[in-house]
Amino acid sequence: MGNSKIKRYAYAIVGILLVCLAGIGAVLPGIPTVGPLMLASYFLLKSSPALEKRLVRNRFFARYIYYLDGTTEMPIRTRVSSILMMWISISISGLFIYQFGSGQSWLLVTLALAGVTGTVFIWRFRRSSRRFNT
Repeated sequence: MGNSKIKRYAYAIVGILLVCLAGIGAVLPGIPTVGPLMLASYFLLKSSPALEKRLVRNRFFARYIYYLDGTTEMPIRTRVSSILMMWISISISGLFIYQFGSGQSWLLVTLALAGVTGTVFIWRFRRSSRRFNT
């Protein structure tokens, strides 16, 4: 077995594991979905373009991948719901850290900063390039 074949199998395994993680993140709050999907897409594309096509066309992940194609504008309603869901997850995680993480205030601050960063990113992501006359 050649070195490149081993590398392709390793990429495929990593890609499939990342798809599994994204699947868990799609149903559990606090676990990321889009980041692992982006990485999975990269690893599957490097290992097997057919697997990557299956991922992109998968109806379960379609709503997460739809806005990552680089051409689709994200509607304001989708932005607001994404930010709301993110902050609900952050709040739940923060409550657990506060309850069970004695003296972990730095972790709460880090979580809040990540939330602010995510909010700014989502709000600015794929905005309309059209100019409106007011």
